[in-house]
Amino acid sequence: DGDRWTLTVKVIRTDTKRPISGSDVSIGKTGNITVKLPDGTDMDKNHRITVIVTDHKKNPQENKNITVKGDLNQTEKGKTDKNGELTVPEIEETERHGVYIVGYTDGTFGPSRSMTRSEAAAIFARLLAEKNGDTISTAANTKFTDVPRNAWYSGYVKYLANNGITYGKSKTIFAPNDAITRAEFTAMAVRFFEVYGDGSKEIMEQFGGFNDVSSGYWAAEYIRYAAKHGWINGYEDGTFRPNNTITRAEVTTIVNRMLDRSADEAYVDRHADELEQFTDVPDTHWAYYEVAEATNAHDYDRTSGSEDWTQLW
Repeated sequence: DGDRWTLTVKVIRTDTKRPISGSDVSIGKTGNITVKLPDGTDMDKNHRITVIVTDHKKNPQENKNITVKGDLNQTEKGKTDKNGELTVPEIEETERHGVYIVGYTDGTFGPSRSMTRSEAAAIFARLLAEKNGDTISTAANTKFTDVPRNAWYSGYVKYLANNGITYGKSKTIFAPNDAITRAEFTAMAVRFFEVYGDGSKEIMEQFGGFNDVSSGYWAAEYIRYAAKHGWINGYEDGTFRPNNTITRAEVTTIVNRMLDRSADEAYVDRHADELEQFTDVPDTHWAYYEVAEATNAHDYDRTSGSEDWTQLW
């Protein structure tokens, strides 16, 4: 439209970060960028190419259409990300999900049991420690007088408290055996996510408000945040029922949704005999696959937004 634009296009080796001399770069009238690699330059899963696009002020240029052509008639296409970068070819990277909730010694999971505050603390502590590569102490002193040093959950409570994720009923009371309410769990989940900082970025539904959560309610902002991101849902009558307790099956569903975790149902069905199974969660249970995701460590490749499990641990 008569405007002039200056773009800098860098073509580098992804692994070494070294520029690829002799690359031919052209920009079409619509702004599409084509990179022709010099003869003899490999472009495959072991020799990946990164294209970086910035403007005259070195600001990254997002969503620029890039086509990279090799000398063996290879063609790779894509758009630059928020950093102005595109790396080709795209490859599947195997990742791992660890176990974040366990069953009971009698072989049950207790899907309909109310989750306790100590169990909720254990979930978020395991997830955060796994990501950070931390080890949680099995015995820890805390500021809470009702958390014994040798209690199975003392290390989890201290770890989350140190990360600003969990608070007590008061400055000295944690109430570890109390059933956690929907409001308390939501508040803990939002504080965890702010520290964890990595989960589903897609906003699955917009917050419309719950008629039983006033703006002055202590957890109102936490509930609003979680509902906006689609982690929690209210009831058909428009209520949230913040003081109701929450079940263990509901918790696994919320955490999976929050972290964009989803069981590979076909893999689970094929390897049912190898999975951690529970007598009270048969394959007909509504949360069967949610529980499988949460209680079985697995490697997976992500394609089309879903998990393809490759190995159990």
